[in-house]
Amino acid sequence: MSERVEGPGAVTDPVVAELLDAVEDPAVVCDPDGTVRAWNGPFAERIEADPRDSSVPAVVDCPSDPLGRAVETGERTIGSGPVRSSGREVTVAVRPVERDGAVTAAVVTLSDAADPFETERALYEASVDAAADAVYVVDRSHTIRAASDGFRRFTGIPTDRVVGRDVDCLRELGIIDGDIFHEGMRALRELFAGAVDSHTITSHVRLDGGMGYVENRLSPIERDGEVVAVVNVVRDVTERERRREALAANRERLSTIMEDLPVMMVVVDGEGRIDHCQGLDFDALVCDRSEFLGEPVEAFEPVCPGLVEGFHRALDGETGDATAAIGDRTYKACFEPLTESEPGADDAAPAGAIAVAIDITDRTRREAERQAREQELRAVIESSADPIAMQDVDGRYRVVNEAMVETIDDDRDSIVGSTPAAVFDDRFATRVEAHRRAVLDTGRARVVEETVAGEPTDETIQLTFAPYHGPDGEVQGTVSIARNITELERQRGELETLAEIQELVQESVRALTGATTSEAIKESVCERLADSEYYEFAWIGQREASKREVTPTHWTGIADDYLEEITVTVAADDRGGGPAGEAYRTGEVQVVHDVTSDPVFEPWREAAVESGVGSMVAVPLTHGSTTHGLLAVYADRPNAFSRRELSGFETLGEAVGFALAAAQYRRLVESDSVLELEFEVHSGTPLFAASREHDCRFEIDHAVRTGDDRVVNYLTVEGADPEVGAAAAKELSNLEEIRELDREDGPHFEMTLTDSVFRFLADAGARGKRGIVEDGVGHMLVEAPADLDVRRVTEAMDARFPDVSLAAKRERHRTDAPWWPGHGDIGARLTDRQRAVLKTAYYNGYYEWPRDADSETLADSLDIASTTFLQHLRKGHRRVLEAMFDSQ
Repeated sequence: MSERVEGPGAVTDPVVAELLDAVEDPAVVCDPDGTVRAWNGPFAERIEADPRDSSVPAVVDCPSDPLGRAVETGERTIGSGPVRSSGREVTVAVRPVERDGAVTAAVVTLSDAADPFETERALYEASVDAAADAVYVVDRSHTIRAASDGFRRFTGIPTDRVVGRDVDCLRELGIIDGDIFHEGMRALRELFAGAVDSHTITSHVRLDGGMGYVENRLSPIERDGEVVAVVNVVRDVTERERRREALAANRERLSTIMEDLPVMMVVVDGEGRIDHCQGLDFDALVCDRSEFLGEPVEAFEPVCPGLVEGFHRALDGETGDATAAIGDRTYKACFEPLTESEPGADDAAPAGAIAVAIDITDRTRREAERQAREQELRAVIESSADPIAMQDVDGRYRVVNEAMVETIDDDRDSIVGSTPAAVFDDRFATRVEAHRRAVLDTGRARVVEETVAGEPTDETIQLTFAPYHGPDGEVQGTVSIARNITELERQRGELETLAEIQELVQESVRALTGATTSEAIKESVCERLADSEYYEFAWIGQREASKREVTPTHWTGIADDYLEEITVTVAADDRGGGPAGEAYRTGEVQVVHDVTSDPVFEPWREAAVESGVGSMVAVPLTHGSTTHGLLAVYADRPNAFSRRELSGFETLGEAVGFALAAAQYRRLVESDSVLELEFEVHSGTPLFAASREHDCRFEIDHAVRTGDDRVVNYLTVEGADPEVGAAAAKELSNLEEIRELDREDGPHFEMTLTDSVFRFLADAGARGKRGIVEDGVGHMLVEAPADLDVRRVTEAMDARFPDVSLAAKRERHRTDAPWWPGHGDIGARLTDRQRAVLKTAYYNGYYEWPRDADSETLADSLDIASTTFLQHLRKGHRRVLEAMFDSQ
């Protein structure tokens, strides 16, 4: 073992020291520039000088510079030259030592030219053992000549199991697979043939800790220009490869995400050629993206011109954006330049540009809708007749509409930025501020009413306050709307009064159902009206047969003195021209809004004023064409009767008139004695002429009144063909329908008439029994209550026929009785509708076998539903049967 001398900076690694001690030839460890760091004794003896301040180039004059080549290539090199101190020719063998891909040191041996490989074997073996990587050497026969201790650390297999064996043992031992083995053999052949300087293979192999990745760096070992062996430095790159795999996976995921994102990404290189196209919305271009790759950016001109200009600006170093329409979609593209900087360079060189476009169609539409809504809102605010204002959290006005400006009577610029204290009087401003603060504190809207001074009276203002929020959801202030509801409040009070009055009218109508006599009806109506807080007193009067005056018969209130002093007539004179006489004559409601000023009320003014009357209304009590009396209602104030009230009184008058007519008809049905009247009619209808021409007789009877005030009559023809009567009836102006009945002895026809005389008589409280037309003259037989005013019946006849006279009048005691031994008249048990249905069914042959008419036909003649017809029919049957069997 030779002596080893170390300088001050010698390497102290015990492995290196052991290596140097083991080498007999001069050996040294130096830096890449040749500075000696460690040496052995033979080296110091050979140079015959102190190595501390020396370097390899200064020791040996080697023109081929093996140290420089080894540092540059990272491969073992050999050169030759004389030692400068002695001139002795030596062979210089340099072995570079790499760390992290760079040469950090070199092992240099000096030997005679005899066999440098054998001379440096020990140094070589020591070097590969000292390396952190796994190292093994393969000669030209593919035999593993040496293996470092790192090989055992990598694979867990002792080196003696591979040294001296063919490299195929690596496959047999399961260190590498077949594919890697064959790739390695190809690399060895190329290296031994001098075809390549080095070869790097990354493979997936079995390591001591399991499967991993290694990088094989194969380099040739030359001797005299011939490759005599190949050294393989094996480095564990598992972590590097796994990071690379993770990075590749991330890139793949990113690429997939980009493909699925609703974007369009395009990258161009520095020359303006399209390098990359990606993104789901790229398909919106309706073309194959592969057609663009490698093409100039101008290729986008036909489909999206905006991209071309944006890319040119980005290639000039500008950042920008542009909006483009592709088909029916709108895209916004953002352009960014791509730059790369050389080490130490001051300016960045352009490397290309990138554009990312997103679909903003929906956002653009929403923005347009938002702007449209804002414009509409502004239009609504400005067009509103109510003052509208927006205030910030400090109470300053930010927005006011034109109505607000007009109400305050100031210019808009003076209002905006001010507070209520600068705009309104102190009292109103204080109230407004209190309401605004309450809304801000609670976050809820508030509706309040405030009274302000006005002419001629104070006005009521309804104020609505509500918070408004900003985009972040925070309250930004309040919105207020002011509305003058003075007139609305007045109308509201009027409506409340009207509702109560209408309820009073309805109560009066409902009270009629419990009153069975005319007197009870009149008393009920007067009492309810006079007891109301809205009216002072009321009276009902009627016209007597022999007089033209309307005489009060029922009254309630304080009208006694007043009624003693007034006279109301139906004549067209001073006393008949007033509201009561006019209502009685015309059948229309008449009103005097102010008794002190209305000239038509002058004859009764003094008495009315003394009784505390301010206004009055006269209501005719009519049913059909008959006026059954007059209702007069008085109030203590002028203008007490609104238009709606008058409409209610009109309804009340019709209801009372109907009730009075019904009461009179009930008296007629239930009375033991009746007044029989016979009227003779001389001017008439086509039936009159037909009776004279054909010397026949027409009988019209069994009148049935339908729900729409039409009347169904039955026509019997005697002394002529029934068609004579049908032909004449069809010329009647008030005929709606005529239907032939299949009855030999009559009646022959069913007629539906409007404005029938039978209806006029019923409205007057009488009953038309039958009408007979014979020899051109008509006779109408009528029944009426014994105490009924005959004039009323005459007026009903006059209303239908122009030439009528009363031919006979007699009072008759009823002696006819029903054929069954029941209790009283069947009419007391049947309603009017039941009686009409039964009569229609009987005279139309409904009870014949087979039936001459079905229920649908009969229901149509009465203008009711067939189910309603059958319901009334069954109830009528039951009433008849009850009357017959309850007495047994």
